[in-house]
Amino acid sequence: MILLLADAPFGPNVKVSKWDITTGLDQLEVSIAKSPSWIAAHWIDLDWTGWFSANDFALSSDGGSTWNFIWYIRPPDTVNCWIGDPSVASEPSDPNQFYAIGMIYCNPFNPKGEIYFCKNTGSPNNVSNWSCSILPPNDSWAYFKDKPWIIALGGGVILVNYTTDKYGIYEIDIARSTNYGSSWSTIRLTGVVSTAAYFYKDGSTVYLSQNNFNSWPTIAIRVLKSTDNGATWTSLGDAISFNPGSSTSCPSFNRPAKIHNHITAQGNNIAVSFIKPNGSYCNVGIAYSTNGGSTWSNKYVAQTSTDQILPMVASSSPSNLYVMWQEKVGSQWATKWTSSTNWATTFSTPGRVSAHNYNFNQNPAGHDYNGFIYDGGNLFAIWANDYYGDDAGAVYFTRTSYTSADEMVKVEDLKDYRIYTVDGKLVKGNLNELPRGVYFLKGGRRVVKVVR
Repeated sequence: MILLLADAPFGPNVKVSKWDITTGLDQLEVSIAKSPSWIAAHWIDLDWTGWFSANDFALSSDGGSTWNFIWYIRPPDTVNCWIGDPSVASEPSDPNQFYAIGMIYCNPFNPKGEIYFCKNTGSPNNVSNWSCSILPPNDSWAYFKDKPWIIALGGGVILVNYTTDKYGIYEIDIARSTNYGSSWSTIRLTGVVSTAAYFYKDGSTVYLSQNNFNSWPTIAIRVLKSTDNGATWTSLGDAISFNPGSSTSCPSFNRPAKIHNHITAQGNNIAVSFIKPNGSYCNVGIAYSTNGGSTWSNKYVAQTSTDQILPMVASSSPSNLYVMWQEKVGSQWATKWTSSTNWATTFSTPGRVSAHNYNFNQNPAGHDYNGFIYDGGNLFAIWANDYYGDDAGAVYFTRTSYTSADEMVKVEDLKDYRIYTVDGKLVKGNLNELPRGVYFLKGGRRVVKVVR
């Protein structure tokens, strides 16, 4: 009897920015959010007339098979101002409610920033249902603000973190709303010099990871948690610290990449991604705890003699952890992933998220993160700066193919498995290196069908 435990890791790649992008004008820094009714994407679009960019917003109502462009936001002054750092969140208490944020920078010779906040009233696929404003405190571009990230906790509670030099050093502040964004208070996370942070919610606990430059030239990743919907925060200390070398950039990626610190958690298990030098290259690592942050371990996910950048993490249980990143493959790049069934103790052989290799802008105007989430038994992935079949960087989306991601990782549980084609022929080689098609993996008495 053949037991069908797993289907394709990831399905077809769908081009989200599906127009003919002007040569060299990239789509960058894409974020993703999902509700029971919609998948939303928000990203930088350099393909606009004027000095720099707009941030685009698109929706899918069919699980990501097709996407519709809904709206864009541009700075009020396209000569002296520009836009970037988009992030999107869905309201857990309303499947039709989304929030979108991003930066509006002004003064190219001494950049200052304010954060926009957009929300919809009514269906999110109608641009007339959206309105935007400057997120309080509105300091009228008196200070530098950067890298906002948003999470919606439910019941109208929204958190937006960002870095600012308003108080003399770069610190992470949080804008907090308890009424769906109608009003806001500010929470300062003092004592840590920091330029980027991420949120993750697990049950009633909210986690925040931030890079920590207090001991520069050593970089650390500080983890905090809140059990009162972000009103107060407790430090869990640094998950990892390391010397990034002479630069925070990587040999083949000229933007700062070693400041990365995405986070996920399940129960007492916490994981934070990072980029660390490995010889002459940048490789993806995970700092992880299995006791609520009391102690931490760390390791490279997949050591290679090539650059890996922008690791994003997701999880589905206290055992199952997933990591996605972009990796240089020869003269091109690919989006890859790996999984762990024992919370980072071991990882599977990396596989593909992108069905293709692609050219890549290695010195983009922006490109600091991609989107990677777990929801309802599946993984949803979105990435940017992908030149596949084009002369500009596009946004692509894919998801695991109509099967549970929890079941999908069971493929890696097969020890010493043999690979067979559908006509019963034994195949030599690594599964992830074989041509796309249907295969059967036999390990002991277990047989798993895999479509790749």
